[in-house]
Amino acid sequence: MKILLIIIIILILLVVGTYCNTLFRGRRLIWRRVLGQLNVPEDSQVAILGLNYAGLFIEIAKMLKAPGKVTGINIGNESVKKQEEERIKENRVADRTKIVDGSLANLPLESRRYDYVLSAFTFHSVTPAINRGRAIQEAVRVMKPEGILVIVDFGDLQQYRQLLNNLGFQNVRIIPTGMDGWWGGPWLKTSVLVAKR
Repeated sequence: MKILLIIIIILILLVVGTYCNTLFRGRRLIWRRVLGQLNVPEDSQVAILGLNYAGLFIEIAKMLKAPGKVTGINIGNESVKKQEEERIKENRVADRTKIVDGSLANLPLESRRYDYVLSAFTFHSVTPAINRGRAIQEAVRVMKPEGILVIVDFGDLQQYRQLLNNLGFQNVRIIPTGMDGWWGGPWLKTSVLVAKR
């Protein structure tokens, strides 16, 4: 009985440790790799769908120089919006940033404007699930014809591949992130979807 209890405690600690690694370290490493591969030019127009991952919005803003701009879509979380507004002031990037309230299924953004459309752990929260297809269509609508879509999320990103192919994307890659993206274990893992026309 004592051995079983020790095994259970060890498993719980492993799950919690893996979750905390992804939350506090892994997400940052994943995005650092993604941004390193994208090599975003400083005059780019970037849209971030959802501001729920603190740090990405400001990190992108620091990479840009006017007329480059990052536009973040706040999907209903006023506290996150206020935090990002404070970070904008602290980092002195107001000339390269904009935050707008909206929905992923009906983006308040101009069509064919953005070089990069990024989403960090947001698509899984679009409900009902059928609206995720609409959110993908909206992301594609606001992209320039040669734009790049990046979705970092957990769950099955394969579900978006056929829709993106139908929308003219012939180059859709889904990249595993390994233990850096495990939310407690391999049963809930993060992947990166990169789509280019």
